[in-house]
Amino acid sequence: MPELAIWATLKVLPGQQEAAEKFFAFSREVLDSEPGTTSFFAVKIDDETYGIFDTFTDEEALKAHIDGPSGKEAVAGRVGTIFVGPPVITNSVVIERGSEGLRS
Repeated sequence: MPELAIWATLKVLPGQQEAAEKFFAFSREVLDSEPGTTSFFAVKIDDETYGIFDTFTDEEALKAHIDGPSGKEAVAGRVGTIFVGPPVITNSVVIERGSEGLRS
């Protein structure tokens, strides 16, 4: 079965970058306890935009993440205090995965 992925972008309110990054650190800790989550990346695109890329073993794992403590409701609860609005989420399927040996 192919590995599922989500790419989400979030706009951060002015001055809330540190709070957003603390939320992403919390999310990483939560995701470490989700057995179906196979990777998590949080990236800063610019001063007001962040991206999250997560991969999952299957649809059940993806749903567990979305419904979990760092998922959809957690972000929604921070709209207006940290985030400008809900994330823009793109669902996708991983077709290739690099290895630790890939370096420039």
